[in-house]
Amino acid sequence: MASGELFDDEFLRRLQRLGLIAKRMPAPSAASGQRRSQRLGDGLEFADHRQYSPGDDIRFLDWNYYARMERLLLRLFHMHSEGAVTILLDASASMALGNPPKFDYARRAAAALAYVAMISLDRVNILPFGQALQAGLATGRNAGKILQVLEYLRPLQAQGPTALGAVLDQLLRRHPQSGTVLLLSDLLEVEDELSAGLALLRRRRDEVIVLHVIDPGEAQPPAAGAVQLEAAESRRRMEINLTPELVDNYRQRFQRFAHGVEKTCLARGAIYLPAHTEMEFDRLVLLTLQKAGLLQQ
Repeated sequence: MASGELFDDEFLRRLQRLGLIAKRMPAPSAASGQRRSQRLGDGLEFADHRQYSPGDDIRFLDWNYYARMERLLLRLFHMHSEGAVTILLDASASMALGNPPKFDYARRAAAALAYVAMISLDRVNILPFGQALQAGLATGRNAGKILQVLEYLRPLQAQGPTALGAVLDQLLRRHPQSGTVLLLSDLLEVEDELSAGLALLRRRRDEVIVLHVIDPGEAQPPAAGAVQLEAAESRRRMEINLTPELVDNYRQRFQRFAHGVEKTCLARGAIYLPAHTEMEFDRLVLLTLQKAGLLQQ
Protein backbone atom coordinates (compact mmCIF):
# COMPACT_ATOMS: atom_id res chain seq x y z
CA MET A 1 0.00 0.00 0.00
CA ALA A 2 1.46 3.37 -0.95
CA SER A 3 1.87 5.89 1.84
CA GLY A 4 -0.56 8.30 0.18
CA GLU A 5 -3.25 5.60 0.11
CA LEU A 6 -2.95 4.75 3.79
CA PHE A 7 -6.02 6.81 4.70
CA ASP A 8 -7.91 6.92 1.40
CA ASP A 9 -11.56 7.76 0.77
CA GLU A 10 -12.65 4.18 1.41
CA PHE A 11 -10.88 4.27 4.79
CA LEU A 12 -12.70 7.49 5.70
CA ARG A 13 -16.07 5.98 4.71
CA ARG A 14 -15.43 2.97 6.94
CA LEU A 15 -14.38 5.31 9.72
CA GLN A 16 -17.70 7.14 9.45
CA ARG A 17 -19.60 3.85 9.71
CA LEU A 18 -17.63 2.96 12.85
CA GLY A 19 -18.53 6.38 14.21
CA LEU A 20 -22.23 5.69 13.78
CA ILE A 21 -21.84 2.41 15.65
CA ALA A 22 -19.86 4.10 18.42
CA LYS A 23 -22.59 6.71 18.95
CA ARG A 24 -25.12 3.93 19.58
CA MET A 25 -22.96 2.12 22.14
CA PRO A 26 -23.95 2.12 25.80
CA ALA A 27 -21.68 4.03 28.11
CA PRO A 28 -18.77 1.99 29.51
CA SER A 29 -18.49 1.45 33.24
CA ALA A 30 -15.43 2.90 34.92
CA ALA A 31 -14.33 -0.26 36.68
CA SER A 32 -11.05 1.20 37.82
CA GLY A 33 -12.66 4.36 39.13
CA GLN A 34 -10.22 6.41 37.04
CA ARG A 35 -11.64 6.65 33.55
CA ARG A 36 -14.10 9.37 32.67
CA SER A 37 -17.39 7.67 32.12
CA GLN A 38 -20.08 8.90 29.76
CA ARG A 39 -23.38 8.48 31.59
CA LEU A 40 -26.90 9.81 31.50
CA GLY A 41 -27.26 12.23 34.33
CA ASP A 42 -26.80 15.76 35.51
CA GLY A 43 -23.02 15.95 35.11
CA LEU A 44 -21.13 19.18 34.76
CA GLU A 45 -20.71 19.18 30.99
CA PHE A 46 -23.00 18.34 28.08
CA ALA A 47 -21.46 15.59 25.97
CA ASP A 48 -23.61 14.48 23.05
CA HIS A 49 -26.96 13.13 21.91
CA ARG A 50 -27.95 9.59 21.16
CA GLN A 51 -31.11 7.89 19.92
CA TYR A 52 -33.72 7.22 22.60
CA SER A 53 -34.27 3.56 23.45
CA PRO A 54 -37.18 2.13 25.50
CA GLY A 55 -36.19 2.08 29.16
CA ASP A 56 -34.00 5.20 29.00
CA ASP A 57 -34.61 7.89 31.61
CA ILE A 58 -37.08 10.30 29.99
CA ARG A 59 -35.84 13.14 32.21
CA PHE A 60 -32.97 13.56 29.78
CA LEU A 61 -34.96 13.72 26.58
CA ASP A 62 -34.16 16.80 24.48
CA TRP A 63 -37.67 18.19 24.13
CA ASN A 64 -36.51 21.25 22.19
CA TYR A 65 -35.03 19.00 19.52
CA TYR A 66 -38.21 16.90 19.50
CA ALA A 67 -40.33 20.02 18.98
CA ARG A 68 -38.29 20.90 15.88
CA MET A 69 -37.58 17.48 14.38
CA GLU A 70 -40.16 15.13 15.97
CA ARG A 71 -37.32 12.77 16.87
CA LEU A 72 -36.51 11.52 20.38
CA LEU A 73 -32.90 12.08 21.41
CA LEU A 74 -31.33 11.80 24.85
CA ARG A 75 -28.88 14.35 26.15
CA LEU A 76 -25.68 12.76 27.45
CA PHE A 77 -23.37 14.27 30.02
CA HIS A 78 -19.93 13.18 31.05
CA MET A 79 -17.92 13.28 34.23
CA HIS A 80 -14.18 13.75 34.11
CA SER A 81 -11.27 11.89 35.62
CA GLU A 82 -7.61 11.71 34.76
CA GLY A 83 -7.79 8.45 32.81
CA ALA A 84 -7.36 8.26 29.06
CA VAL A 85 -7.10 5.77 26.23
CA THR A 86 -3.45 5.11 25.41
CA ILE A 87 -2.62 3.48 22.08
CA LEU A 88 0.88 1.97 22.11
CA LEU A 89 1.91 1.54 18.48
CA ASP A 90 4.87 -0.74 17.76
CA ALA A 91 7.08 1.15 15.29
CA SER A 92 10.03 -1.27 15.29
CA ALA A 93 11.61 -2.63 12.10
CA SER A 94 9.79 -5.98 12.18
CA MET A 95 6.48 -4.13 11.76
CA ALA A 96 7.59 -3.00 8.26
CA LEU A 97 7.34 -6.60 7.01
CA GLY A 98 4.31 -8.29 5.50
CA ASN A 99 1.84 -7.79 2.68
CA PRO A 100 0.28 -5.40 3.51
CA PRO A 101 3.03 -4.19 5.87
CA LYS A 102 2.06 -4.83 9.47
CA PHE A 103 2.83 -1.20 10.28
CA ASP A 104 0.35 0.10 7.69
CA TYR A 105 -2.33 -2.19 9.10
CA ALA A 106 -1.52 -1.17 12.68
CA ARG A 107 -1.66 2.55 11.82
CA ARG A 108 -5.09 2.17 10.22
CA ALA A 109 -6.34 0.23 13.24
CA ALA A 110 -4.83 2.80 15.61
CA ALA A 111 -6.56 5.66 13.77
CA ALA A 112 -9.92 3.87 13.88
CA LEU A 113 -9.58 3.00 17.56
CA ALA A 114 -8.64 6.60 18.36
CA TYR A 115 -11.68 7.87 16.43
CA VAL A 116 -14.09 5.57 18.27
CA ALA A 117 -12.57 6.58 21.61
CA MET A 118 -12.88 10.29 20.82
CA ILE A 119 -16.51 9.82 19.79
CA SER A 120 -17.02 8.24 23.21
CA LEU A 121 -15.49 11.44 24.65
CA ASP A 122 -12.24 9.90 25.82
CA ARG A 123 -8.90 11.62 25.61
CA VAL A 124 -6.46 9.61 23.49
CA ASN A 125 -2.67 9.33 23.63
CA ILE A 126 -1.06 7.74 20.57
CA LEU A 127 2.45 6.66 21.50
CA PRO A 128 4.68 4.94 18.90
CA PHE A 129 7.60 2.97 20.32
CA GLY A 130 10.67 0.97 19.42
CA GLN A 131 13.59 0.99 21.81
CA ALA A 132 11.98 3.94 23.56
CA LEU A 133 8.62 5.67 23.80
CA GLN A 134 8.22 8.47 21.25
CA ALA A 135 6.69 11.83 22.16
CA GLY A 136 3.39 10.84 20.59
CA LEU A 137 0.16 12.73 20.03
CA ALA A 138 -2.46 13.65 22.65
CA THR A 139 -5.98 14.45 21.49
CA GLY A 140 -8.92 16.15 23.13
CA ARG A 141 -12.35 14.61 23.54
CA ASN A 142 -13.37 15.68 20.05
CA ALA A 143 -13.77 13.31 17.09
CA GLY A 144 -13.29 16.31 14.81
CA LYS A 145 -9.57 16.00 15.60
CA ILE A 146 -9.32 12.77 13.59
CA LEU A 147 -7.63 14.56 10.66
CA GLN A 148 -4.89 15.64 13.07
CA VAL A 149 -4.50 11.98 14.07
CA LEU A 150 -4.23 10.88 10.43
CA GLU A 151 -1.65 13.56 9.66
CA TYR A 152 0.39 12.43 12.66
CA LEU A 153 0.29 8.73 11.75
CA ARG A 154 0.90 9.06 8.00
CA PRO A 155 4.66 9.89 8.00
CA LEU A 156 5.66 7.49 10.78
CA GLN A 157 8.15 4.78 9.84
CA ALA A 158 8.87 1.36 11.33
CA GLN A 159 12.56 1.03 12.13
CA GLY A 160 15.03 -0.15 14.77
CA PRO A 161 14.75 -2.74 17.56
CA THR A 162 12.09 -3.16 20.26
CA ALA A 163 12.50 -2.82 24.03
CA LEU A 164 8.98 -3.31 25.41
CA GLY A 165 10.05 -3.46 29.06
CA ALA A 166 11.79 -0.08 28.90
CA VAL A 167 8.87 1.38 26.95
CA LEU A 168 6.27 0.35 29.54
CA ASP A 169 8.48 1.68 32.32
CA GLN A 170 8.61 5.03 30.50
CA LEU A 171 4.83 4.93 30.04
CA LEU A 172 4.25 4.54 33.77
CA ARG A 173 6.56 7.45 34.57
CA ARG A 174 5.19 9.81 31.90
CA HIS A 175 1.51 8.93 32.34
CA PRO A 176 1.01 7.95 36.00
CA GLN A 177 -2.80 7.86 35.89
CA SER A 178 -4.48 4.58 35.00
CA GLY A 179 -6.85 4.17 32.07
CA THR A 180 -7.21 1.94 29.03
CA VAL A 181 -4.07 0.76 27.23
CA LEU A 182 -4.27 -0.67 23.70
CA LEU A 183 -1.03 -2.37 22.62
CA LEU A 184 -0.65 -2.86 18.85
CA SER A 185 2.42 -4.99 18.17
CA ASP A 186 3.71 -8.12 16.46
CA LEU A 187 5.29 -8.97 19.85
CA LEU A 188 8.37 -10.47 18.22
CA GLU A 189 11.36 -10.88 20.54
CA VAL A 190 9.52 -9.38 23.54
CA GLU A 191 7.98 -12.50 25.16
CA ASP A 192 10.20 -12.21 28.24
CA GLU A 193 9.34 -8.52 28.70
CA LEU A 194 5.61 -8.87 28.02
CA SER A 195 4.68 -10.65 31.24
CA ALA A 196 6.54 -8.23 33.52
CA GLY A 197 5.21 -5.22 31.61
CA LEU A 198 1.60 -6.38 31.80
CA ALA A 199 2.06 -7.03 35.51
CA LEU A 200 3.10 -3.40 36.00
CA LEU A 201 0.04 -2.14 34.13
CA ARG A 202 -2.20 -4.52 36.08
CA ARG A 203 -0.78 -3.19 39.34
CA ARG A 204 -1.70 0.31 38.20
CA ARG A 205 -5.23 -0.98 37.53
CA ASP A 206 -5.15 -0.32 33.79
CA GLU A 207 -7.57 -2.03 31.44
CA VAL A 208 -5.20 -3.57 28.87
CA ILE A 209 -6.05 -4.88 25.41
CA VAL A 210 -3.27 -6.55 23.42
CA LEU A 211 -3.79 -6.58 19.64
CA HIS A 212 -1.28 -9.10 18.29
CA VAL A 213 -0.52 -8.01 14.70
CA ILE A 214 0.18 -11.11 12.58
CA ASP A 215 1.05 -11.30 8.89
CA PRO A 216 -0.24 -14.50 7.20
CA GLY A 217 3.17 -15.08 5.61
CA GLU A 218 4.99 -15.16 8.92
CA ALA A 219 2.42 -17.52 10.45
CA GLN A 220 2.24 -19.85 7.41
CA PRO A 221 5.36 -19.42 5.24
CA PRO A 222 5.55 -21.40 1.99
CA ALA A 223 8.34 -23.89 1.31
CA ALA A 224 10.82 -22.09 -0.93
CA GLY A 225 14.06 -24.09 -1.10
CA ALA A 226 17.38 -22.34 -0.48
CA VAL A 227 16.84 -18.84 0.91
CA GLN A 228 18.73 -16.16 2.80
CA LEU A 229 16.94 -14.93 5.92
CA GLU A 230 17.58 -11.54 7.50
CA ALA A 231 16.43 -10.53 10.97
CA ALA A 232 14.40 -7.34 10.57
CA GLU A 233 15.70 -5.62 13.70
CA SER A 234 19.26 -6.97 14.15
CA ARG A 235 20.01 -7.35 10.38
CA ARG A 236 21.72 -10.68 11.04
CA ARG A 237 21.64 -12.99 8.00
CA MET A 238 21.47 -16.75 7.68
CA GLU A 239 21.44 -19.09 4.70
CA ILE A 240 19.01 -21.98 5.01
CA ASN A 241 17.40 -24.68 2.91
CA LEU A 242 13.70 -24.23 3.59
CA THR A 243 12.36 -27.78 3.30
CA PRO A 244 8.68 -28.73 3.83
CA GLU A 245 9.65 -30.41 7.13
CA LEU A 246 11.41 -27.25 8.33
CA VAL A 247 8.46 -25.09 7.30
CA ASP A 248 6.07 -27.38 9.18
CA ASN A 249 8.27 -27.18 12.27
CA TYR A 250 8.30 -23.38 11.98
CA ARG A 251 4.51 -23.23 11.72
CA GLN A 252 4.16 -25.27 14.89
CA ARG A 253 6.65 -23.04 16.71
CA PHE A 254 4.81 -19.92 15.59
CA GLN A 255 1.53 -21.37 16.85
CA ARG A 256 3.17 -22.11 20.21
CA PHE A 257 4.53 -18.57 20.27
CA ALA A 258 1.09 -17.03 19.62
CA HIS A 259 -0.56 -19.35 22.14
CA GLY A 260 2.10 -18.45 24.71
CA VAL A 261 1.46 -14.74 24.19
CA GLU A 262 -2.26 -15.29 24.66
CA LYS A 263 -1.68 -17.27 27.88
CA THR A 264 0.59 -14.52 29.21
CA CYS A 265 -2.04 -11.86 28.50
CA LEU A 266 -4.83 -13.83 30.16
CA ALA A 267 -2.65 -14.62 33.18
CA ARG A 268 -1.97 -10.90 33.62
CA GLY A 269 -5.61 -9.87 33.26
CA ALA A 270 -5.23 -8.42 29.75
CA ILE A 271 -7.58 -8.98 26.82
CA TYR A 272 -5.85 -10.70 23.88
CA LEU A 273 -6.90 -10.43 20.24
CA PRO A 274 -5.00 -11.81 17.23
CA ALA A 275 -5.00 -9.07 14.58
CA HIS A 276 -4.33 -10.89 11.31
CA THR A 277 -3.57 -8.33 8.63
CA GLU A 278 -5.95 -9.94 6.14
CA MET A 279 -8.79 -8.99 8.53
CA GLU A 280 -10.40 -5.66 7.66
CA PHE A 281 -9.39 -3.01 10.17
CA ASP A 282 -12.99 -2.05 10.97
CA ARG A 283 -13.79 -5.69 11.78
CA LEU A 284 -10.84 -5.68 14.19
CA VAL A 285 -12.17 -2.54 15.88
CA LEU A 286 -15.62 -4.12 16.32
CA LEU A 287 -14.06 -7.27 17.80
CA THR A 288 -12.04 -5.09 20.17
CA LEU A 289 -15.19 -3.31 21.32
CA GLN A 290 -16.91 -6.67 21.84
CA LYS A 291 -14.03 -8.02 23.90
CA ALA A 292 -14.05 -4.86 25.99
CA GLY A 293 -17.75 -5.38 26.68
CA LEU A 294 -18.84 -2.24 24.83
CA LEU A 295 -20.68 -3.96 22.00
CA GLN A 296 -23.17 -6.82 21.91
CA GLN A 297 -21.78 -10.07 20.45
